[in-house]
Amino acid sequence: MADIAELKRMALNWLSRRDYSEAQLSQRLARQGGEPADIAQVIGWCKNEDYLNQQRFISMLLRSRINKGYGLNYIVQECRQQNISREQVLEVVAQLDVDWFQQALLLYQKKYGQSAITEYKDKLKRMAYLQRRGFSSEQIQFAINHLE
Repeated sequence: MADIAELKRMALNWLSRRDYSEAQLSQRLARQGGEPADIAQVIGWCKNEDYLNQQRFISMLLRSRINKGYGLNYIVQECRQQNISREQVLEVVAQLDVDWFQQALLLYQKKYGQSAITEYKDKLKRMAYLQRRGFSSEQIQFAINHLE
């Protein structure tokens, strides 16, 4: 059983290293033996002191995933697991001004270079790859047709 002072200390320790979502921080504090009421109080305190900022976390997560070649659909799905709504993600995406078509093209070129599509099966495989990475069908068509 950890008291509030101990939970605050742990939360600050973690938040000093990287941003966390509210859900992630709550889970970590719960694993350390925090009571739900105490955890809610610590989360509130962290938010008031701006140690915990959901927008900042979403922004960090978005930039990280975009740099790793993921599309919006993948990122929204990952955020949903963190109890972050699609609307919150789209709000931050609008601030970042991301060109998803360009991102899909960059990923396609990185994976396949200038190699031509030899058969329909190959094209389906490439389309499925981009879809798994979270790109829409329009973005996938743009990336594939851009090199043909």
